[in-house]
Amino acid sequence: MEFNFLERIQGMAKKTIEENKIKLENGNISQEEIELAQKLHAIEEFSIDRLEEEIAVLENRKTGKIIEIERNKLPENSKEGDILKKINGKYSLDAEKTVEESNRIRDKMNDLWN
Repeated sequence: MEFNFLERIQGMAKKTIEENKIKLENGNISQEEIELAQKLHAIEEFSIDRLEEEIAVLENRKTGKIIEIERNKLPENSKEGDILKKINGKYSLDAEKTVEESNRIRDKMNDLWN
């Protein structure tokens, strides 16, 4: 009976860990870096405000602070409106969050005009 209980707890813990994993589309950040950053609450989230010639202008989604970085530090094919995670000084595209945010804004605009 105790054994069943422990198995269920392990299964629940594993499911929770899997659900909370960050899905990033850039191989430059290792899973170990992601896990450590999560434990330290050291993940910053940015949106790409605009792209200029060699500069990317990013907005911290939590603080609203605007920063400029070299465009070559962004993941390949990054575009305005994309959501990025900054972990250990590296930027990675959060495609899932980008789609969610895009859909949220689209729905908000549809509500305004319909």
